[in-house]
Amino acid sequence: MNPFQWVRAEILRSAWRRGLYTPPDRRVLEGDILPELARDPTVTRLLFVGVQWYTRHYPDQFGGKTFATIDPDPEVARLGGNPHAVGRVQDIEEHFPGLVFDAIVMTGVIGYGLNDRDEVDRALGACAKALRPGGWLVLGVDELRPMHVDPSASPASRQFEPRPFGASASARLDVAIPFKERWHTFLFWQKKARS
Repeated sequence: MNPFQWVRAEILRSAWRRGLYTPPDRRVLEGDILPELARDPTVTRLLFVGVQWYTRHYPDQFGGKTFATIDPDPEVARLGGNPHAVGRVQDIEEHFPGLVFDAIVMTGVIGYGLNDRDEVDRALGACAKALRPGGWLVLGVDELRPMHVDPSASPASRQFEPRPFGASASARLDVAIPFKERWHTFLFWQKKARS
């Protein structure tokens, strides 16, 4: 990244922290992916992994549906959905016993705290257990981030199959971002009927 790009990225990141800018990947998530899940009549129970100030309005799109959230930081619990669990994605079953989800969205988690291959595998395994057959797992990853772990290399990923999502003819959507990671990739997987 050249000095001009670095300065621009830092200005935009600062503007994002102040709520004055929304990065392109968040615009795609908020304007395309979440509305598509909200419109889907087969998605009545969604789990969103990771809570921050900029996710606090996400449950509003899912009126009449369950929008659950999970995050290990108790400080952000007030920003979560209903229900919200303070915990790790690897422990979904412990926090939502008996609840089966139609979709799970986990973006900006792998490489941002979930940095170990075994933990990524445990997280994907927990998502597979918590999803109904045919349920969506939407992953958002920054493949150029040094802490990135490729979720498709995880043994637990075999419980899913990549599927085109929404208006896209692809199971993968790369979104250019103005930060050093350069792009954010959304992966659209469905839980196999038999895994």
